[in-house]
Amino acid sequence: MSRVSEEAEEVPGRVEFDERLADVMDAINNLARKLALRGEDMREIVPLTGTEVEVLREILRSPGTTPTQIATATGLRRSNVSAAVRVLESRDFITKEQSAEDARYVRLTATDVAVDSTASVRALWVRRLREVAPEELLEQAVTFREVLMALDQALRH
Repeated sequence: MSRVSEEAEEVPGRVEFDERLADVMDAINNLARKLALRGEDMREIVPLTGTEVEVLREILRSPGTTPTQIATATGLRRSNVSAAVRVLESRDFITKEQSAEDARYVRLTATDVAVDSTASVRALWVRRLREVAPEELLEQAVTFREVLMALDQALRH
């Protein structure tokens, strides 16, 4: 067993807890890798890079957001966000509109193409999981939804 954190040794039971927490994060990472779209799945969607997916996800979460807000929320460099925005716009995944408050800024909104593509990806994930896991296990997984979303939100700050 590896040492997850030096300060954990000072709190009784903390080392074991931190190791289990690291195991959970490792399992989440492995699931994400296994659910990554490859091969035949790609026929149904437009392939995007990880950065493009992250930028699109942020636009879907916060319609009308700006590239600067996306960079802040995701931790991506502003130049990488701008490059991803150009690609997403060229593929008709997003639209740019001048901000009504300040013409120096653009507001980004997802198109129906992006919404449909995202829905296709989510449907593929569900299909894959339903093919390999019993319903009881899937029901247990859903109970962790709020916890995982809260952790995702906490990591955004």
